[in-house]
Amino acid sequence: MAGNQIVLTFIGGDARQIEAMNMAVKEGFIVKAMGFKDIPSDSIKVYNNLEDDCFICHALILPIPYKNKYGYINIPSDPQSIILEQVMKKVEPPTIIILGKADHDIKKQAEEKNIRFFDILEEESFAILNAIPTAEGAIQRAMEKTDITLHGANVLVLGYGRIGRCLARMLKGIGARVTVEARKPEDLAWIYENGYNGVHLDDLDSVLSSQQVIFNTIPHLVLTRERLKKVDKDAVIIDLASAPGGTDFEAAKEFGIRAYLELSLPGIVAPKTAGRIVYQVIKELIERSQKLGIIRGL
Repeated sequence: MAGNQIVLTFIGGDARQIEAMNMAVKEGFIVKAMGFKDIPSDSIKVYNNLEDDCFICHALILPIPYKNKYGYINIPSDPQSIILEQVMKKVEPPTIIILGKADHDIKKQAEEKNIRFFDILEEESFAILNAIPTAEGAIQRAMEKTDITLHGANVLVLGYGRIGRCLARMLKGIGARVTVEARKPEDLAWIYENGYNGVHLDDLDSVLSSQQVIFNTIPHLVLTRERLKKVDKDAVIIDLASAPGGTDFEAAKEFGIRAYLELSLPGIVAPKTAGRIVYQVIKELIERSQKLGIIRGL
């Protein structure tokens, strides 16, 4: 290790990770990187493969999500080459791992090696801040996919979690007629208080035919084949839920409804902002680990 400075190693990932690396360098962290193209800073030590020195670090930062759809480490520049086992063979305590979308594999392998890991997607601060670029990106996608203005349009938001709240507020701000679906009585009360039309999930069918844009944030199948039969054929669906989304996409295609699963929007539409959010949470996790005595020095 380099004196009392914290060493971070980033593997793979998108433009968010690059922005996070740049911020880490500016704040005095020693940064290593593997699996990125065109790293802009000379202060970052770049590796072309899983060299042992790459893993001499306080914290290993994996992508968000850390696996791609094929089950390999999510390295866009080399999408089908590295599996988790290859990485874990190189990591030793007390190095901590920070990643997105932890699954059974990382839980099992980290436990076997007594390595502490953090799922950044489970951090409340990240979830709240990340909802902002996600909502903006969803609105951008809707504008690109429609031939109407959202101002004056009938817009439905499914779910009233962090992203649903941001979406409803922004959509109302640009003049959309916003209906929000929720199940909890307290959420429906807040929906009413904020000036939106509220609808319980049980009554969702009654509003579907009048909606021009539908945003889904619910991580399970809600726009079923039967419900899609009630959706206007000119409507556009922007699904923000984790894969496979909350829409029956095959049925939507069959009915001629334009439905899009939009994943990782912050990293696509606002990578600098999203990267700063990622960095802030990484920094919080490192400080927390220092207080717990898992890693030492700064």
